[in-house]
Amino acid sequence: MGPGTSPVLYENLLILQCDQEYGEGSFITAVDKKTGKVVWHVTRNHRRSWATPLLIRTPQRAELIASGAESVIAYDPATGKELWRAEGVESNPIPSPVTTQGLVFVSAGSQAKRLLAIKPGGEGDLTNSTNIAWRYDKGTAYVPSPIAYGDYLYLVTDAGALTCLDAKTGKLVYQARLPIPARFTASPVAYDGRILLVSEDGDGFVLRAGPVPEVLNVNSIGEPIYASPAISSGKIFVRGASHLYCIGL
Repeated sequence: MGPGTSPVLYENLLILQCDQEYGEGSFITAVDKKTGKVVWHVTRNHRRSWATPLLIRTPQRAELIASGAESVIAYDPATGKELWRAEGVESNPIPSPVTTQGLVFVSAGSQAKRLLAIKPGGEGDLTNSTNIAWRYDKGTAYVPSPIAYGDYLYLVTDAGALTCLDAKTGKLVYQARLPIPARFTASPVAYDGRILLVSEDGDGFVLRAGPVPEVLNVNSIGEPIYASPAISSGKIFVRGASHLYCIGL
């Protein structure tokens, strides 16, 4: 299916992670967003990935974190220089990295279930260092990305199993199931202390964020949903199989 990551904007650069099917020809590159001229280009020895790189700012610098089955690598987004690397997620990464509480979370769930919590800002190989804050080997999704919101990290599997972890420690807070069976391709989004999940059947589940699994509402748009919702200016935008919906919060 080819590369599936989204582009990332950093200052005057457009950054593209292009990991190929079996690793041959994989690369990450940055081009000038106005002219398309290549500013930097780095070869990667990583097989296919659909996880969009995460751009963060630590107190010292900006870091571009690219998830991979073989390794997780942080680059200087301005130059492409490798800042640090850590063990990979083993499976082909489809969920994109997320961040909260000073940690970056990378995950995958195709061949193996794996979640890593990494403290950014390091140097060199972090695999056996204290920068690996914790690991969790259950509950990760094949497709949907996790969501980091406040003190917690929330996982939802393709089959609708929910896991809430303490973001700082990795301690299990709860595991739960939704009130009706559902499958998910879209990633969750969050707003105003709530988490929204939309299923392939077109059902929307509104959960209260926090340490207790509480479903506040369930609604349906009556058609399949595979794309993740977007939130802007007090409205939720949902793309169904046939229509685009704008819903006021």
